[in-house]
Amino acid sequence: MRFLEDSRPAYDLTYNDVFMVPVRSEVPSRLDVDLTPPGLAITLPIVVSNMTAVCGRRMAETIARRGGIAVLPQDIPFDIVEQNIAYVKSRHPVYETPIALHPTDTIQQALNLIHKRAHGAVIVVNEQLEPVGVFTERDGEGFDRFTQLHRVMSTELLTVDEGTPLENAFEKLSVKRLSCVPVLREAG
Repeated sequence: MRFLEDSRPAYDLTYNDVFMVPVRSEVPSRLDVDLTPPGLAITLPIVVSNMTAVCGRRMAETIARRGGIAVLPQDIPFDIVEQNIAYVKSRHPVYETPIALHPTDTIQQALNLIHKRAHGAVIVVNEQLEPVGVFTERDGEGFDRFTQLHRVMSTELLTVDEGTPLENAFEKLSVKRLSCVPVLREAG
């Protein structure tokens, strides 16, 4: 960035104080831009942009779990920002937050939510919020979208207890050839 005049102002600027003028770049496409921080081998951003379409509650949760920070957009009402911060702080720092539905929910409801998490699974829980099955996209293939989950979910459920060393959990996943496993708290 450069200023049109040679002198910098003696005070801090915000986006409301400046006008950004685009300039020609040597980069042929935005897809060719490498955002990897120098000296680090990570491909995740360290700070997530404060744009409404980019940074929401889910992104803040995901990036916080991986050691980054998210700047929530300034156009969100303060009470919603408070709710989002409380939500992110209440999430487990290691385990991904599951998507949970009930056995009477439909395949369509599960498919609407399944892509909101990287693990690609929905945990089916009973009224006491105990896991009774797992649904993946593959489980729903060939069935009507209004079919209830209890008819298509996998009931052979592998679980691990909270605090299980990650190496042990990974070993269990490898043996069963699974990509995710529900983690149970002490209370079940």
